[in-house]
Amino acid sequence: MKKSRDYRMIEICIKRTKKVEAFLNALTKNNIILRNLRLSEEEVRFETIRKHLKTIRRLRYQYGVTFHIESLDDNQILRKEWTVFAGILILLFIPFFFSQWIWQVSIDNATPEQEDELSETLHDLNLDGPIMKKGKPDDSVIRQYILSKHRDLSWVHIHRKGSKMSFEPLNAPAVDQEEEKSSMKGELYANKSGVITHFNLQRGERVVDENDAVKKGDLLVTGILKQGEKAIYYGADGEVYADYWIESTFTMPKKITYGTMGEKTYHFRWANEKKSPNEWKVVNLPKWLSSIGEVSIEQEQIDKKVTLDKNAVEDMIVPLLHQKYLRDLPPKTVIKKEKLLYVTIDNDTVKGKVLFLINENIAVKSAITKEIENDRTTTDPTQNARSE
Repeated sequence: MKKSRDYRMIEICIKRTKKVEAFLNALTKNNIILRNLRLSEEEVRFETIRKHLKTIRRLRYQYGVTFHIESLDDNQILRKEWTVFAGILILLFIPFFFSQWIWQVSIDNATPEQEDELSETLHDLNLDGPIMKKGKPDDSVIRQYILSKHRDLSWVHIHRKGSKMSFEPLNAPAVDQEEEKSSMKGELYANKSGVITHFNLQRGERVVDENDAVKKGDLLVTGILKQGEKAIYYGADGEVYADYWIESTFTMPKKITYGTMGEKTYHFRWANEKKSPNEWKVVNLPKWLSSIGEVSIEQEQIDKKVTLDKNAVEDMIVPLLHQKYLRDLPPKTVIKKEKLLYVTIDNDTVKGKVLFLINENIAVKSAITKEIENDRTTTDPTQNARSE
């Protein structure tokens, strides 16, 4: 810093005397460069660098001249110094560096239980703290992992704004199913083709293993245990999950109008005022203030018009198809992955095809009939089977 200060320009103003010329000659002999030298009847002015002040003052006493110093760069905002340029670079680098990170991760519109569970899942993905945007997994990978861990969710919206990232879970629709009250002893068969991923059995022995490909009607879990020539019929109960693909085609207008929720706004309402139909959530206030009124968060529905392109199909249409299929599938079913095969766009219509990777319980229980009992007395259904 001191070195850069020594090279700042100054202007020296000397009163005109008989010894001024000798003083100027002495300066040049001491290798002091005089810039912009100006002579008048009353004074002499020149410019030099601050480094030479010590020599100039020594010669001033020797020649008996008086002068005063004026700094030329006091009013300059940016001086031509390496420290100034380094400071500018640092000033530009700091916001750029911090913009490459996600500093705040939040979970919106979730119950306290869901928020705790999702926080643990995000911790497993290393998404619970400051993370570099470059090192963050793709949104589809994050969503697939969350849905595989939380089977009560149908979808997870991932929003990013600047250095903030938020997750908004959507619950899977509740499906009322009558509990199977029958105490019949049966076996588990595949109701569709797929690749076995995992078992959740209460009774029975596996006939197939994980990663085995099965077809509709194949025996998955037997309820008959053969010991020598004796067969024990104890039945099979549980779930057998498998992956399979389904294909979906869609056709829709190129220009669509849809409703979406607008920005959240805060409104104060007196205790005797009516509630707004757009009221979404009430903010917790101190007791003394809640008796006077309340602060509510409101959201209005906004109609938006969109002209579909490939990106809009991936961002809007595929999630809608995801939720549509999930509503029609049994509980605990997970759509693990979606793949957009193609999109064709003409003047008025958008057509496309999407593949969905489904993970579903494909096991259905079938009673052990007399024919099966007779058949199992001669063959061993649990051969190569593995006990759960």
